[in-house]
Amino acid sequence: MVQTRSGEVSTASDSRAAPKPAAAKVSKTKIKTKTVNDTAPNEPIEARDDPAKRKRDENETQATGGADSQPPSNEQPPKKAAREEAKEEKEPVSKNEAAEETIIHKINKTIDEYGSLPLTGMAVKEPLKPTPETLLALVIHSMLKSTRISHHLAEKAAVRVIDADYHDIKVLSEASWDDKVKVLSEGGYNRYREATATKLGDLADLVNEKYDGDLNNLLRKAEHKPAHIRELIREIKGFGDVAVDLFCDDAQAVWPVLAPTIDHRSLDTADDVGLGRDIDSLYALLGRDPVQMSKLARGLSNVRLSRSQEEIEHEE
Repeated sequence: MVQTRSGEVSTASDSRAAPKPAAAKVSKTKIKTKTVNDTAPNEPIEARDDPAKRKRDENETQATGGADSQPPSNEQPPKKAAREEAKEEKEPVSKNEAAEETIIHKINKTIDEYGSLPLTGMAVKEPLKPTPETLLALVIHSMLKSTRISHHLAEKAAVRVIDADYHDIKVLSEASWDDKVKVLSEGGYNRYREATATKLGDLADLVNEKYDGDLNNLLRKAEHKPAHIRELIREIKGFGDVAVDLFCDDAQAVWPVLAPTIDHRSLDTADDVGLGRDIDSLYALLGRDPVQMSKLARGLSNVRLSRSQEEIEHEE
């Protein structure tokens, strides 16, 4: 007689061998963790519950690496052709990055060695704040620089005019024509002193009558629109395209709505030295900082005036 798992007595003959359980197939794709329920159905309960046997089984599995362990991969590294193809796909990105790095170096050199803040060296208390005095000083400076006169002489005259407090609308309004001529002469602005004295008088009248003594009212009247700002600034007598461009180059530092801007002559210089003509891209590289954009525009102007294009062009 044979005792079954339930403990009942079977009437089957002892001489008949019990059929062997089918061998479990080993998965080659997934390693399965063995548990108590994974034993063969015909394995005696005592054997399954025997801690010593379980320990031996675990030791054997660890020694052999497990029935489901995979053989070492025979996969070969990519072929040379594949590697070359991958390299070719990456090269354009690297070239673009290198080109951008070169442009950044050129921008930094232009700003560091040739750029400056608006109204640098002039007696303006808050040159980076949109005060009435700062804006009037920017207009006067642009007017003097736009005339066909040497850059250094225009700067010298601007310094003298600001020293005379003509960027204060009250002082400018009260100064006589003769007073203005004298100040311009002291600044070396002899060739255009009479005509410019008249323009300064007209400027005072416009600012007082149309903008209540404060050019910030021009910004409001223009509804903060760059194109409209340019139109209204051009109403100043003696203000042509060059003067408007020079004003916007500097004023973007205090009126950010004007940014980004670079006057057309400085933009030509940017193209000559390898910075290109995409103003928005240059502005992005500067972190969209209007003050830095103003310094770049002024730097490019000085590069042109000092004929230093090759120095910037060969910067890498």
